[in-house]
Amino acid sequence: MFLHPSGTRGARPAWLWVALAVSLALLLAAETAEGSARSHALRYWTPARMQSARPLDLVLGRAGQPRLRLGRPAPAASASFLAVATPEAPPYSVNGRIFIRVRGKRGYCSGTAIDSPTRQLVLTAGHCVNAGAEYHGNLWYRDLLFVPAYTAGKAPFGAFAARGHKIFAAPQWRNHSNSNFDVGAFLTAPNGRGENVADAVGGGATIALGLPRNQRFASFGYPGNLRRMQSCNSSYRGDDSLSFSFAGPPSLGIGCHWAPGASGGGWLIEDGTRIDGLNSYLHLEDRSRTYGPYFSQETVGKLVAGL
Repeated sequence: MFLHPSGTRGARPAWLWVALAVSLALLLAAETAEGSARSHALRYWTPARMQSARPLDLVLGRAGQPRLRLGRPAPAASASFLAVATPEAPPYSVNGRIFIRVRGKRGYCSGTAIDSPTRQLVLTAGHCVNAGAEYHGNLWYRDLLFVPAYTAGKAPFGAFAARGHKIFAAPQWRNHSNSNFDVGAFLTAPNGRGENVADAVGGGATIALGLPRNQRFASFGYPGNLRRMQSCNSSYRGDDSLSFSFAGPPSLGIGCHWAPGASGGGWLIEDGTRIDGLNSYLHLEDRSRTYGPYFSQETVGKLVAGL
């Protein structure tokens, strides 16, 4: 019951019922739209379309200018990664392939299931969810689908569609294509068994922030035309001098030559329980190293807070 200012009890005023009705209608509309988007992604990504997707790649030129491209699968002959024998087993199971649609074209990146409050968080590169400054931060990719431990078309944990209004990229990436902030994240709907992604894969990786740069990394991804999870182990190989002129902490490198498609793949530490980096870009003139953002509160923590 509604208590009038006079202290007497009476029916709620008409305006309050109208406000409640409008709020409920908006909430139901948003949930319906989000559910429709999830259903569309699951229907869209048939095995044939997954097979036809092309790798998304970010490279930096001599002056540090980013070039984002959706190209053909690259051969792995000169690369430095090896197949993971048991991708469905922890800690490898947190890694997966992300299928995306970019202006009607089909592509893929890599990503990591995260141990977060919602149990629904996937972390990847910013350029795997948003095209950056070239499109003024307004080109968001569609029908994102995360498939952990994806192996030759099989999905041992099911598929997790991105929630339509829960896709995020650092503003420094969206507005300026600043590779020091090339970090993206999205929340996912449960799989067909009703499981959240972190629970399905065995817990998810914990995000590490502000650690010393000199770590031993196990990096992961789905590069080129390979349909199995790949890995490359490397120590810290120095900072990228081309990133010094950009805002934020400089990007750091590892001695892994990742091919297109591995973008967004996680750099795990401490026996695979924590993630402390991700594959972001190569240099056009020197492909012996892969670079990624330094994980700090500024570059990652703000983006994923509460997710």
